[in-house]
This record gives sequence, structure tokens and C-alpha cells, in this order.
Amino acid sequence: MAMQTINPYPVASDMTALEDIRDQLKDTGHPVTTNLIKQWVREQDLYVERYRHKLYVSYSDILMAHQEYVASQN
Repeated sequence: MAMQTINPYPVASDMTALEDIRDQLKDTGHPVTTNLIKQWVREQDLYVERYRHKLYVSYSDILMAHQEYVASQN
């Protein structure tokens, strides 16, 4: 049986630019600003990469933060 390793960093395909995440969350009915996404990154100490002057963060991590945000609003 193979043991699954735990990777402390997200896979490259999950890393998404903050502006793209903002645009995708716009369609959920619970839009957020780029500044709010940056706040989630700081509060939850999420892994961030800078590439060509853009910030990239795990889309999965932001979806979890967005879920918590929406739940707290209701």
C-alpha cells in the first residue's frame, strides 16, 4: 500500500491570481473585493506566490475562506 504524502504547499494548478478569483466569485451571488481576499490571506496565513507582479493563492483555500465568510453573513 502506498502512503500518501502531505504537501504543505498547494499544487501549481490550484494557484490562481487574486483578480481572477475575485472575478470568479462575482458569479456566486456573494461577490467580494480583492482587498477582502487579501485580508483572508493575512488572517489565515495562506501561502502566496508573486509572479510577474501578480499575487497567486490557492483557489481551494480561498473557496474555504469564502464559505466561512458567506456563512457568517447569514
